[in-house]
Amino acid sequence: MTTTPEFIALQRAVAGRYSLDRELGRGGMGVVFLARDVALDRRVAIKLLPPDLAADEIVRKRFLREARTAAGLSHPNVVQIHSVEEHGDLVFFVMAFVDGETLGARVRRDGPMRASDVMRVTQEVAWALAHAHARGVIHRDVKPDNVLIDRESDRALVTDFGIAREIQAADTPPSGPVLGTPQYMSPEQAAGEPVDPRSDLYSLGVTSFFAATGRLPFEANSVAGYLVKLANDRPPKLGPLAPRLPTRFADLIDKCLAKDAGMRPSTADGLASEIDSARGALVRVPVPLERFRREADGVGGDVATFLGGALGSATVFEILRAAEGDFLGILFGIEMVFITVFLGLSVARATQLFSQARELLKRGYTHHALRAGLELAERRDLEDEELEPKTSRAAPWLTAGAGVTITALGVGAGIIVESDVAVILSLASAVGGPMLTIRRLWSQLGAPKWWRRLLKGRLGRWVFRVGSIGLPDRPEALPDQGERTEVVLGGVAEQLFTALPPDQRDKLGNVPALIAKLEADALALRKSGETPEAMERLSATVAALETLRLDLLRLHAGNVTLDELTQDIEAADQVRREIDRHLEAAREVEDLSSE
Repeated sequence: MTTTPEFIALQRAVAGRYSLDRELGRGGMGVVFLARDVALDRRVAIKLLPPDLAADEIVRKRFLREARTAAGLSHPNVVQIHSVEEHGDLVFFVMAFVDGETLGARVRRDGPMRASDVMRVTQEVAWALAHAHARGVIHRDVKPDNVLIDRESDRALVTDFGIAREIQAADTPPSGPVLGTPQYMSPEQAAGEPVDPRSDLYSLGVTSFFAATGRLPFEANSVAGYLVKLANDRPPKLGPLAPRLPTRFADLIDKCLAKDAGMRPSTADGLASEIDSARGALVRVPVPLERFRREADGVGGDVATFLGGALGSATVFEILRAAEGDFLGILFGIEMVFITVFLGLSVARATQLFSQARELLKRGYTHHALRAGLELAERRDLEDEELEPKTSRAAPWLTAGAGVTITALGVGAGIIVESDVAVILSLASAVGGPMLTIRRLWSQLGAPKWWRRLLKGRLGRWVFRVGSIGLPDRPEALPDQGERTEVVLGGVAEQLFTALPPDQRDKLGNVPALIAKLEADALALRKSGETPEAMERLSATVAALETLRLDLLRLHAGNVTLDELTQDIEAADQVRREIDRHLEAAREVEDLSSE
């Protein structure tokens, strides 16, 4: 493991309390290390202020003040800061470790996100910002690389409040240089003018625009050029660039990108509520089932491609052998190698279905749940197809024609040109042609649809039966029961708790009561009326229930320890206390008004 001076100095300072593992990343405002909390035996991340900045007394004090301000935030969509410390020349804070990736990394790797994911992530970030704004904190650096996507739950968490300012201090221009990421700054922040919470909403609009399109509203060759466009140009409308998005949501993002702060949504919680209305008609598939579907589609496409490669290579080799006579008798051996490799790749890829099914079973999802989840996904895909430009009927024929042409040219070159190099190149094109053609036709002809039908039927049942070998029976986590979300989540969480070993249930004795109370509070919030405040609190309550359910599933799977659940249980209990206070205050107001 490569160590740095910062690594060694920090490890010496925290020895006995934290054990550093490795560096996770670094930027202008800090170096982040992965570590383990020795007392609680859980993973944490430690962000260290670079030594050259720590030496500046003004920067040091501001870093500590703002880190402590951010540490006062406690929300399911905010990365929790556990402690803020300074030891001599070292200034750092310890925060929860999120096992996942940034939104920016995901979009740069996979391209624009599907409509439902863009809206969900945008809403979750809006919830986090609403929580911060209500406590007097403006983030000032909202961007895709400061939004973490948890690998287990796909939940979005906002991090790096390192340049946050308290609202009362943000009404005056900053005395130093403008901080933040230029491409995501609001026009007023880039101009060094006073900012308010609506500046964060502009940055969230740019972040959502990037998630939906894979690009920024403005593009320039330099930061200076970008800032000129930011000040003078009007951003493009999101709808035409992301036709799958509901018009209502695209219009909301356009409002967030208004140059005049007065034209943007007034509050983050109001934005979150409007997004919820835009999402209302969308079908939501549980994250584990959605992940299995994507991975299973990949398996199906790869297996079809490899089998096509085996068949194509056998056909091409036989044609060349017949044309060349004795000269290429060695082709028979090469042919067997190609066929063996492609068949081996097909088998290896297909066996991954069993491990994927096994992971679902560990989380409480049986084949019955998979069937229900795939049906939900099909409904969602039908909605997406209505918003998506139709594929031409001629497209598959054009693809097939191009594949045949490439293959024919490869075979022809191998026959006509008397050169070993030409033969090898022709073989590569002749074998690669059918594989690329099959890969393209897989999506154009809707092959994943019949592949999913197989997974819903006998093939899927057999895969799950084999995958379940050696696993104990677990409560089933059904994706949808036609009931309120909180009722379904609460019921599944209670079943998962009941199925735990007695010693684990004893250590988590207060969890059933917490689950029941959160479920009851969510139902009470629904009855209190769909005010923005009630909807925000309802979202926080359901998110707390979802977190507890996922933690219990992870505990069954052996992916988390009891100590690691402490933080989420405490956060859920904090949500419960806040909701209780809100409901009690609402009841008092109602009693007074009825007198």
